[in-house]
Amino acid sequence: MFSYKLPCGDFQTVTAMTETNISFDPPVYEQRYCAAVQILGDPKWGRIRKAVEFGCAEIRFFPLLRRIETIEEIVLVDIDDAMLRKYMNRIDPLVSDHIRQRQCPLKVQVVQGNVADSSDELRDTDAVIALELIEHVYDDVLAKIPVNVFGFMQPKIAIFSTPNSDYNVIFTRFNPLLPNGFRHEDHKFEWTREQFKTWCMGIVQKYPNYMFALMGVGNPPQGYESVGHVSQIALFVRKDMLEIRLEHPLTSNVWKSTISLLTTNRYQLMHGVTYPFHVDTRSEEQRIWDDVQYELNCFKQYCKHHREECDCAGTHKMPIEILLSRIHRTGATREFLDEILKNKSVHVEDEFVLIEDSDEDSVTSSHSDPTEQNLNEVESPGEEEEFWDVS
Repeated sequence: MFSYKLPCGDFQTVTAMTETNISFDPPVYEQRYCAAVQILGDPKWGRIRKAVEFGCAEIRFFPLLRRIETIEEIVLVDIDDAMLRKYMNRIDPLVSDHIRQRQCPLKVQVVQGNVADSSDELRDTDAVIALELIEHVYDDVLAKIPVNVFGFMQPKIAIFSTPNSDYNVIFTRFNPLLPNGFRHEDHKFEWTREQFKTWCMGIVQKYPNYMFALMGVGNPPQGYESVGHVSQIALFVRKDMLEIRLEHPLTSNVWKSTISLLTTNRYQLMHGVTYPFHVDTRSEEQRIWDDVQYELNCFKQYCKHHREECDCAGTHKMPIEILLSRIHRTGATREFLDEILKNKSVHVEDEFVLIEDSDEDSVTSSHSDPTEQNLNEVESPGEEEEFWDVS
């Protein structure tokens, strides 16, 4: 095991328990999504280019997953053909995706298949996501999941979550468990924290190239900390991502191709889309110069409307350090900025860029930020969602 903390820190959440019910703000499913997005966006894994979500169901996690700019390919897998047909169009680009295009390509596929089956669609995967999936499968499928994920796919990271049955003592104060003894009618089991840890330990013993960390979402109410979280999460990380030497070489794609050809249950493509993206053909110097012009013009316009603050008397003075901080997204260094300002005959004096009132406004790069959908794109759970996830 290893210790892992979310890049942005713990969530600010509220668990409220009264005599009649318990509620979570935000709902547990949102907390789970946010945890997964933080993990996927952690720069320590390097570039996460391809992500596969098993058990995508109603495709609710996808709107957040696609916002991770490094991801260029997403494969959404579920065994329920009818559900996929109903919700597969949720991957289609929005109008805003055509207005403000991505900076890198994105290919998305919805496929029908079994999490236990190896298939060509799963090759070269960097991240696997399986949120509240494993408790829905029978033992024979459960036994094959590690073989497919850690033996065949060998991703950089894999995220699994499952209900924590230790928490059921809280839920049963208000509602009895279902006749099957679990929170949801389709659950085949619900594990305690110790049982989940034992499952994880078995995986890393069989696949020593991986280590795991445990965490959870859905805090217990005050005074019941011993029951843990509503939903427990395991993060599996390939050792080379932690700068630890691999125990065994990674399997070659030739071997993976052979294995996938031997698979009898092939994945079926249900729907696929390619997102529009913008290819910036400008040179590095031109990109930085465009941003410099934009920032100088913004500074001049600000000074024109706040003359009493600027006290510029026709010449506006912008500190070079402020200009450099404003164009940090371009990767420009101080030396490179000085060279561009010199080449473009921009007046610099005593660590200030001089901007004359008579200079023409020249904004050649777009910095507009159209309203985008974010967490609001994630719909509230439908009828199939487990009742304990909703506040």
